[in-house]
Amino acid sequence: LSPTGLFLYPLGDARFEELVEVYAEQAAALEEAGVDLFVIETMLSVAECRAALLAVKSVSEKPVFVTVTCDEKGRTLTGSDAAAVLQILQGMGVDAFGLNCSTGPEEMLPTFRRLREIARVPLIAKPNAGMPESTDAGAVYSCAPEDFTARLEDFAAAGVMIFGGCCGTTEEHVRAVAEKAGTLTMCHPAPQKNDLLPCATEKELFFLDPATPVGGALPCDESLEERLEEAMAEDMPFVTVEIREEAELDNFADAQLLLTKPLCIRCDDAMLLEQALRLYQGRALYDGKLENDALEPLSKRYGVIC
Repeated sequence: LSPTGLFLYPLGDARFEELVEVYAEQAAALEEAGVDLFVIETMLSVAECRAALLAVKSVSEKPVFVTVTCDEKGRTLTGSDAAAVLQILQGMGVDAFGLNCSTGPEEMLPTFRRLREIARVPLIAKPNAGMPESTDAGAVYSCAPEDFTARLEDFAAAGVMIFGGCCGTTEEHVRAVAEKAGTLTMCHPAPQKNDLLPCATEKELFFLDPATPVGGALPCDESLEERLEEAMAEDMPFVTVEIREEAELDNFADAQLLLTKPLCIRCDDAMLLEQALRLYQGRALYDGKLENDALEPLSKRYGVIC
């Protein structure tokens, strides 16, 4: 029997916890129905990806795949580099990651060549049947099945291990992919910079020297945005904020939009730290006094680097 799965689509500009709740209801219903895996696809933002992944993992231990929609430069429609999205999600335990929709195979391939050097999970490619052309009858996709599969060897060499198609593809495209995929030599992910710390803001990926000292922490008060703007112009490779009480979380959530360098969170309350990590739409560093038994589940769930 073919596996069955759940396809989760973006739900607009709902608040993060509302997204998690809606996705969790859908995932729970599919889990009860007996799905074999979950596929979260055509995602436009990091927040939607994180909300859906957290939701599924809250109700199921089944594999979870995530694919995002990017332009030819590997950027989502909200401006995030696909490499940053991959780093964030694989820190949260995604089982496979990739791209779908937006572009044809030719335009999608360069991004996969970059992703292979970061990935620790299988990569997924589901391009359109070429770039759409607007006509009076609607969008037309002109990439024939033989052209659609012409670069499959290159995709496999770039670490892609799961193949499919999106807009404009037909059963002939899928049949051609299936026939040719069986002849390919798959290349596993080949992550580089293994001696560095991989972290990310919502938009960008960074690799930090583990020996970099942690500087002074910014308090999460009403002046946090102003302080962060100043910190972004300084030489420190990352910025540290300190969260001491729940009332500071709103300031933290709003101010994170200003981050153009990695974030380190200082917090000595495990429950408060989890709330902050849930709000932060990136992959953060941790600095504080919490023990490993408190940090381990947070690292597994949110990818925090301790």
